[in-house]
Order: sequence, then C-alpha cells, then structure tokens
Amino acid sequence: MSVRRLNLLFNHEHGSLAANGWDADSSSATVILKLCCPSLLRIDRDGLLQPDLAEAWEVLDNQREFRFLLREGLRFHNGRILDAEAAAACLRRIFDPRIQAPLKADFEGVEIIEAIDARRLRIRFAQPHTAFLHSLAWRCYMVDDVAVQPVGAGPYELLEWLRGSHVRLRRFPGHHDAHRFAPDELVIRFAPRVAERVAALERGEADIVETLPAGPAAELAARGLAVPLAVHSPRKMVVAFRCTTPPFDDPRMRLAVAHALDREAMRARHLGPRGRLLNGVLPADDPDGVALPPWPLDLDRARTLMREAGYAEGVGVSLSSAALPPTPAVAADIAQQLARIGITLDIRHYDDPPWWPAVYLQGGWQMAIQSASARPHPHIMFQRDLATGGAFNPGGYSNTALDALIAEARACTDPNRQRALYAEAQRIVHADVAVLPLWASDVMVAVRAGVQGFVPHPLGYVELEDVTC
Repeated sequence: MSVRRLNLLFNHEHGSLAANGWDADSSSATVILKLCCPSLLRIDRDGLLQPDLAEAWEVLDNQREFRFLLREGLRFHNGRILDAEAAAACLRRIFDPRIQAPLKADFEGVEIIEAIDARRLRIRFAQPHTAFLHSLAWRCYMVDDVAVQPVGAGPYELLEWLRGSHVRLRRFPGHHDAHRFAPDELVIRFAPRVAERVAALERGEADIVETLPAGPAAELAARGLAVPLAVHSPRKMVVAFRCTTPPFDDPRMRLAVAHALDREAMRARHLGPRGRLLNGVLPADDPDGVALPPWPLDLDRARTLMREAGYAEGVGVSLSSAALPPTPAVAADIAQQLARIGITLDIRHYDDPPWWPAVYLQGGWQMAIQSASARPHPHIMFQRDLATGGAFNPGGYSNTALDALIAEARACTDPNRQRALYAEAQRIVHADVAVLPLWASDVMVAVRAGVQGFVPHPLGYVELEDVTC
C-alpha cells in the first residue's frame, strides 16, 4: 500500500525541538511539538479548553488545585507507559535548571505535583492561578525523559530532522485518536521567501503552506493551484525598544517614535485587509482588550519630545529586523519615516532563525521589529512580554505598578475585577509606550487543491484531524 504523505511548507526552521526548553519556545517549534508531544489539554479554534491526553479535569479550591484524569492506555512513542506518575515527572522537570524552561514562571507558586493513582494527576498552587490551564494547554508538552527529544504521545512521532533540509514525522498508531489522522507521513520543509512558497505550490511539492500573503494566494487560487484560507487572530507585530539604555530608556523618545509613524498607512501598505491597526498590546476586539487612543501622526510633537530628551540634533539607532517578508519592507518604511524627525536607522537583518534567544535577548539592537505569536490568555502575554524579567521581554521594560497588577490579576477569581485589572495594565503599557504596536494580523494559509478538511488555527497550530490528501 502506498504511503499517504502530506507535504508541509513552513516559513522558517526551528532552532530546537527540546520540548519545554528555552530554545524550543518559539512559534516554529510549537507547530511540530504540538503534533508530537501534546499536553493534557488543548485550545480549540474558539479559544476554549478541550481534552487531549487528559479526558477530563477538575478545578478545585477556588482555582488553587487542578486534577486531571488521563486517558486509559496512553504510551509514549518509545513504548513506555504514560501514566499520571510519568506526567508528574515531566512537569517536575520544568524546574530542572538544565532545561531552562520559560514555563517555570507559569508554574510559580506550585506546591504539589503528584500522581493520585495510575490515571489521576494532582497539581496544587499556594494561591489561585487563573491562567494555569491555558499555560498548560499552550506550550507545555508531555514528553518522556530521554536523551533524544522529543518523545511524546502525539499523533505523529519524529523520525528525522535533517537540519537545513526537512523534518519527517510518522503517524503513531498508538495514539488515542489515530483513526482521525489520514496521512501516514508528514514531510516538513522550510521556505522563508514568498517566491519559494509560490514555486513549491506550482511544482506540486507542497500541500499546506504556512503564511502565504493574500496577493500571491489569490493568484494561485485563480489558476486552480491553491485554496487560500484565513482566520482572525490576535497575533501582532510591534516595534520593541531597548528600554534599559539610551536613547529609549527615556519614554519621551519612545513617544516620539509613536508620533512619527503613520501606522495606519503602513498597515494598509503591508497587510491590507488581513491586518487591523493595533493601539494596545491586546486588540480592542479581544475579550479582555480595551479601546485605547491612537498616537496621532504629529512630526512637530515628535521633534519637541526629542529636543526635551536631549536629542535635538538627532540620533543614530540600530534596528534589528528579520529577513522574512514583509519585515524588511516594514523596516525600510520605518526608517524613511523616522528620518523626518532626525532618527537615523542602521537596519541589521538577520535570518529567521536564529531569532530566539540570540537576536532579541543578546543582540546589540536599540529597536527591533518583533512579531509575537498569539497568547491564549492575558496573563501569559503580560507575564512573558512585559513583566520585569519576562521570558519574552527583550527590551528589559520594567514597571513595578504593572508587575503588581499582573500578579494580582493572576490570583483574582472575580471575572469583573480581573478584567478591570487587565484593562489598567493595558493603559499603563500604552502610556509608557513600552512597545509600539503596529497591527494584529490574520493567520493566512494556502492548501493545495485536493486537500480536504484543513482549517487554520488562530494560534498558528497545524491541526490534521480529519484532513485528507
């Protein structure tokens, strides 16, 4: 019988597949790890929590304790039993300093991780943790403790990763829903440039293509070669500032940049109808988002702010930009606009990867164009991106009032009070211009004509249940 192979084309190659580790905490690795090493729960396309390796769960003691009932008969790809003790051991490894897991912040305050019996797992925190289940479902993976990662219990197992070429996955017949996954084999290749992705579809070498812009997708659709698909998403692009060193340690300089950029014109040029102007770190149409005023284009105000900050004669700034489109064009656009107020950009493009953590956390940049994948809960976004010492706070922004709000909101079990706390947190970030939001963008995918059943996910996952090729 012939192998039913599905060819996937992703934007860029991951830096690591060491599940729950620092270098694998990226959108590129997440897509693969979700197929190989799912968690106890998952997040569906409506943002709701659903069963995965756990078939049921309970939330007890005012969101201090969480109990999970694992599915019966779970096994890792290597044949080892995945019972409650194996799941507990996996979660405890998050605290191993050798793992360097960003998830440690998500488990802060944990008191107990234990197996009650073979199928029941108990996790208890000292205080209520309202975001815990979303953290667990988002980028927390169930893996065996083996030397070669990842060995999970997902619908596909890793067979081969030839760095710079491809990843090959094989359907795992022991998965609890194996009958819903038709492709026997997945071959994942990488094409950072739009022309490469278009050419792969034209040659019939790609079945699902990640992030094909609307224009090329429409042209391929007119030729009968692809079906463009899009879904509303809160993922965003922002200008990040190095807030710990001049010139952007002065909030007046960050505000000057905000007043110098015509962000709406940029959105229209680079994304068109697939992007929405973003004035806060959460879109206004997000359930926890608040409407915030835009920074009006005002070059005189921008020059005044620069003069007050001591940069009346202008300043040169290094800007870090990925080579992945449309970011280079966005960087050039920003440089042209900032030149009008005396900010000269030295644009430094880098291949994507290695963007994380080498570029953002170790690079010598002063500004960066940062694309942030969607966060499934406000706490995850604030804790990672904006809290003091956050794992994805590359500019070193710090505000003790914001940190206190984040901590209070995480433990707040009154939905109305929590919503008010997150609203205040958004206003603080907006007033400080901790980052300058540009836009929120849809998830855009193209599938080869003949592929049936695929639906894009707002969080960028590639879900293959009931997909046929």
